[in-house]
Amino acid sequence: MDVNTLFARAERAFAAGQHAAARVDLNQVLKLAGQQPPVLHLIALNEARAGDAAAARTAFAKALAAAPGDAQLLNNFANFLNRMGDVPGALAHYDRALKAAPALHQARLNRAILLNQQGRHLDARADADALLRHLPEDKALLQTSGAIHLALGQLEAAAGDFDNVLASDPKDLKALHGRARVASISGEEALAIGLFRQALALSPDDPDLLIGLAEALEAAGDSDATAPLAAAVARRPDWLAGQGALARMRAEAGAGDEFDAAWRLALAERPADRDLALGHVGCLITAARPQAALAALEAAVARHGRNETSDLYEAMAATEAGDAARAMAALRRLGPIPAAGLAQARLALLTGDPQAAAARLEPLALSNPDDILLWANLDLAWRLLGDDRHHWLSGQPGLVSTQDIEYTGDWDQLAEVLRGLHRSRSHPIGQSLRGGTQTRGRLFGRPEPEIAALSEAIMQAVRRHVAGLPPVDSGHPLLRHRNDRPGFSGSWSVRLTGGGFHVAHVHPAGHLSSACYIALPDGLDGPDRPGWLDVGGPPAELGLDLPPLHQIRPQPGRLALFPSTLFHGTRPFPAGERLTVAFDVVLG
Repeated sequence: MDVNTLFARAERAFAAGQHAAARVDLNQVLKLAGQQPPVLHLIALNEARAGDAAAARTAFAKALAAAPGDAQLLNNFANFLNRMGDVPGALAHYDRALKAAPALHQARLNRAILLNQQGRHLDARADADALLRHLPEDKALLQTSGAIHLALGQLEAAAGDFDNVLASDPKDLKALHGRARVASISGEEALAIGLFRQALALSPDDPDLLIGLAEALEAAGDSDATAPLAAAVARRPDWLAGQGALARMRAEAGAGDEFDAAWRLALAERPADRDLALGHVGCLITAARPQAALAALEAAVARHGRNETSDLYEAMAATEAGDAARAMAALRRLGPIPAAGLAQARLALLTGDPQAAAARLEPLALSNPDDILLWANLDLAWRLLGDDRHHWLSGQPGLVSTQDIEYTGDWDQLAEVLRGLHRSRSHPIGQSLRGGTQTRGRLFGRPEPEIAALSEAIMQAVRRHVAGLPPVDSGHPLLRHRNDRPGFSGSWSVRLTGGGFHVAHVHPAGHLSSACYIALPDGLDGPDRPGWLDVGGPPAELGLDLPPLHQIRPQPGRLALFPSTLFHGTRPFPAGERLTVAFDVVLG
């Protein structure tokens, strides 16, 4: 059999998923024709599909050495690197592919998808817009464009993209899911429920769709919102994401200590499932129940032994519980791994060693400049040490501001609209509030005109704040983005009632954090400043003797803006209602 016939047969075998047969023919072609780039390229693709990453990487390297400007080869290697988790390498090779062949649409689409996944939404948008000029009706491109618009909070544009796909294919699963998400975020609960159900009719066991439907029912105030999710979890008790979503929803519905009942039942039925047991521990840590987490961890370790995850969870929970000795023992077992860096630093703060905390955090923050949690804890260490870098990070004039927003609507009507969105009975797990409720989804982008007007007025204030920031500083986690365009990465409303407050926390998903006051209780000028916002005060569990850097008196219509690297919390108040809107701002 000649070389061309052998190669054609290998191509057919590869397309049919017959990787062993393709390998035999390709090895024979290599012997007959030598290491030609197309042969090496197909060998790389075949080995990647067969699951032999090392062989695939070797073949790709040989093919690229022989044909370094082959755009399709560069694109496929970038796809391979992406699957292997090498995001920088993947992006670099997509760039090389497009430099070699700017009209290679698949490489541009692949790059747009990856950029969007990495949070570089504006860069992804530029790629999608360039492609739409050539392929305005391409389904995969419209789905990607919709996902990017959704990530940017451009809900109307996202809906248009997904609707365009559904107009030609009403059963397109990705478009149904995307359009359902847009409807859910936009507050179109009935539409969202219908779309999620249409999608589930096509893919009944899709986990993301099941969670999406449950959350849409919850947002609509359905008293039995958790039923479909609970049934799915009962069928698949080892489904960790489903267990977590169900626990969260039951907590907000007022289940109290029974919020994780389904998880505990699953563990009783599956005592040998270590992942399920450790997932439960993680849920309890997220729910700010460190003592319960430690108890669950003891049972898991007794049955399964220790591993890196259990030691890290033990260090985290013990630190939050104030048990320094136990946390220290767990961290000693872990050693100096990167994943333990933050836990080691927080323990050092708890035990009065800010020098050790700073030494652990400084290299991590420098190598992860957008990691808000690292900078927030490093700032505490620098304050305790009297290090001038604390002023550089958090004390420069203009980093914190308050201003009265220019809202054109009726404040009382706005308050009524917001109250109508607070449908849960208890605070969500994993959030900072205690004694109140928080709205689900994205507040800005909902259809109510009062909310749209508020969003517009707040964005004007955000732009004024950004304009007043200190100059660009490439080493500063906020000021490195100082000249970038602001946008909302999340928005919600919080309603606290008598005794309610926020524990000190940070928002790791934005560059600026906020509080906008809508309705407030009486008595804010009491001696303990009830209901006030403390900015820059440390979390209570660390036991640090540091006062807040700023204390902001709430006032209806007032907006506070500050770097997301600053811990912030609120003081409890005895009675009444404290209704606020909050959001994260990203610059980019």
